[in-house]
Amino acid sequence: MSLTAEPNQPEARLVLFRIHVASMWDESLVWLLAEHGFGNAVAEMSFPAGAVASDVQDPNRSSEVRICVDFELAAALRILLPQWLQQLGLATDAWQCYEEPHLEAERFDPNLWQQAWKPFRCANFVVSADFHKPQTSLLRPHDVPLILKTGSAFGTGTHPTTRLALKAIQKWCVDGLPTRLLDVGTGSGILSVAAALKGVREVSGMDPDPFSAKQAHAMADLNHVGDVCNFWRGSFDSAAGQWPVVVANLVADIFQEEAGSLGRLVAPQGELFAGGILRRHWATTAAAFAAEGLVLRSSSGRGRWLAGIWGKS
Repeated sequence: MSLTAEPNQPEARLVLFRIHVASMWDESLVWLLAEHGFGNAVAEMSFPAGAVASDVQDPNRSSEVRICVDFELAAALRILLPQWLQQLGLATDAWQCYEEPHLEAERFDPNLWQQAWKPFRCANFVVSADFHKPQTSLLRPHDVPLILKTGSAFGTGTHPTTRLALKAIQKWCVDGLPTRLLDVGTGSGILSVAAALKGVREVSGMDPDPFSAKQAHAMADLNHVGDVCNFWRGSFDSAAGQWPVVVANLVADIFQEEAGSLGRLVAPQGELFAGGILRRHWATTAAAFAAEGLVLRSSSGRGRWLAGIWGKS
């Protein structure tokens, strides 16, 4: 398509790329764009009009990854994009890319991220932000509204590892509601609050980030579960005792270094969810847990990310 500006309009010095890929690969593409210096992209999952986006891996569901780049970078991206998607295993007919001119002023619209962030459904949670209109008319009988408190730097809850963790919490609460749960590296508090909303009566979380505890408390209060949640700033050794369920959505390097510390927090017959593990680091991370007597009971994945639930005998 033509990249010339409209008559009597400011000259467009940017190109907006709109890349349609299967939803399970959108996060990988966003990461590749950032890693290769093209900047921050936004991924928006498509869903039927009037419905909340689902986390089900429907092969017909796609995401649109959008990124604005300077004209000088556009030519390089046209070359690299097919190479990246081929390396991910996507056939040429499994993705589409559209281009259009874009104005500099539109690139820095502070409201663009809010427009791109849509409520989504994951494991019977309907996740939305505090600036979204209530989704009550779209809720199914067993849906649990989970509202994120904006104002933190901890993300929107859409990351694949967060979704895998929400599914693990849902499974625990269906199979046998745990009495207590510890969230290691709690961040915004999304996983702790999700567990409290499902009925866990004692939820604790810690994070070394100085802003995490305040943000997590605010989110718990927003969702009316502040009375069962407790958050503090600290590392592994700040959590006393053992817990029937431990959630740790971190990274592989920390798991490998702190497998023993995490293992000590899990009570006998308890379980540990460990998420945020890249596929290439899976074997090494699993071996570190096995060396501490933790047995892999199940695993799940989304794109390039894997997660597992380990049990302690």
